[in-house]
Amino acid sequence: MRNAALDPISDMLATDPWFGGIAPVRRESLLREARVETLEGGARIYGAGDPPNGLWAVIDGQIRLKSLSANGAELLALIVRPGTWFGELSTLDGHPRPHDATAFGPARLLHVPMAAFARAAEAHPALYRDLGLLVCAHQRTALRFIAHSVGRSIRARLAQALLRASHAETGHAETRHAEEGRIGEAPVVIRQEDLAAVVGIARQTLNRHLKQFERSGLVSIAYARVEILDVPALRAIATE
Repeated sequence: MRNAALDPISDMLATDPWFGGIAPVRRESLLREARVETLEGGARIYGAGDPPNGLWAVIDGQIRLKSLSANGAELLALIVRPGTWFGELSTLDGHPRPHDATAFGPARLLHVPMAAFARAAEAHPALYRDLGLLVCAHQRTALRFIAHSVGRSIRARLAQALLRASHAETGHAETRHAEEGRIGEAPVVIRQEDLAAVVGIARQTLNRHLKQFERSGLVSIAYARVEILDVPALRAIATE
């Protein structure tokens, strides 16, 4: 039976390239037994080593996926925003979770538990291929990130991380300030620990480079956020 209460959510999720590319009958089978969960900031969806608990999609808020490097440093693997699905790898292979997933601020998620996914896939086996394509999409994103990061300076990696976090790489939501000849961007709400994890450096090193960016008028630093002041200059640095 169709879950009419999820229709607005389904329409929003259908804008995601992966979910929107699934045949409607298979999308419906995933949503039929899905449930909406509301989380407080800092809530854990799952942790590294946990058994799989199903497939998730972000409706509102932000989810951070983190893992640990070989030397024990925390690495931010992915920031998951509204309309995006995650948790597919362990849902597909049944192995333990490879990273932590936590809510950054309040969040609403759509959850398809393991048993619900199994029932949907039993009726529509092509869902296994669909899920494999989501794994591939995330893997390609990770490989592109690695290719763009290896051998690049900390300065360039930091500029790229700030642009990615604010969607500024595509010029999204930019507003012009004619009096300054700059392009302003909404503040990037990200902890310095998380930003350091993205760039792959220590917190102290990050702080030093952010201060240099601030002195150059590229960003403004406030508690738990960084406001981008000069997108073109950061883009230039990111390509160094």
